[in-house]
Amino acid sequence: MNSGRRRIILICAVIVGAILVAAGPLLFSNPLTKSATLRVFCAGSLAIPLKQVAREFEERNPGVEVVIEPSGSVLAVRKVIELNKSADILAVADYRLIPALMMPEHASFCISFARNKIVLAYTSKSRYADEINSENWFKILMRGDVKYGFSNPNEDPCGYRALMTFALAEKYYGEEGLFKKLVADKSNLKVDVRGGEFLIYVPVDFAPKQDSDLVIRSKSVDLISLLEAGALDYALEYKSVAVQHGLRYLELPAEIDLSDPDLDEWYRRVHVHLFYGTDKRKEVAGESIVYGLTIPRCAQNGDLSIEFVNFLLSDEGRRIFEESGQQFLDEFEVVGEVPEEIRLG
Repeated sequence: MNSGRRRIILICAVIVGAILVAAGPLLFSNPLTKSATLRVFCAGSLAIPLKQVAREFEERNPGVEVVIEPSGSVLAVRKVIELNKSADILAVADYRLIPALMMPEHASFCISFARNKIVLAYTSKSRYADEINSENWFKILMRGDVKYGFSNPNEDPCGYRALMTFALAEKYYGEEGLFKKLVADKSNLKVDVRGGEFLIYVPVDFAPKQDSDLVIRSKSVDLISLLEAGALDYALEYKSVAVQHGLRYLELPAEIDLSDPDLDEWYRRVHVHLFYGTDKRKEVAGESIVYGLTIPRCAQNGDLSIEFVNFLLSDEGRRIFEESGQQFLDEFEVVGEVPEEIRLG
């Protein structure tokens, strides 16, 4: 073989080698391996179980990162419909927010999948922790040295459910003025009682009065650190949140804890008007606590979002949630048109 031909072969070999080096990751990678980031906007009370679901989903789908972004549920919805942020899955603590605020423009369906209840959370540091019970808890909160709190109703369903719990407690215990003493006198909201119904008006700048022993935070889980530090004695929380954080908690009668669908007619005697005095005003009537999810129309990873929802709604997802103190519904409920690829049974 002459030297010219050897030179040509050598040059060709070098070129082929360079091509193989450059293309190697594409030629030898697994074509089935996905590479994507799923962004999940969720209620703060869903953060812990959803992070566990996300970890197990990532293990089953190498190359996928699931980012959980918790906030109050109302704020989570507003991120999509007002701030134009993109989410692949949206999961909220009140399923009604999705059909009321997102459908049909921003979402085509809502799946109701889990339930919860309101409890009074506290710690061993809380004042009168050794004497509080389901009959005297509201009297304990009325004591001048007790600090208690709940989340902002305009941002978090747990907040407007806390208002409902106080109002229903006044009716259930026959304790006239309970709501006024524990909430209205200590904040800038207004309340009107008509014909056995509570009408509660929450201004956009809702806040406790200065030097009040009522504490308000953006979302319910923001109160946990205050409880743990002893800066807050009691907080109205979801039972799942209390369980997940190892808090003591007082179970309340079903008539006031918003846990029983059979009591929805009783719960509906309370109406909360959010963002009162603005064009964003929204009325929410009392109803048993049911969580919902959707895949917003702005989702960047539609097929992968469906896979995540299927895993969340599977027996494995149910196990994770129930270990976190949160019950799944016996049967999922649907509003709108769910993609046929989502498995509901």
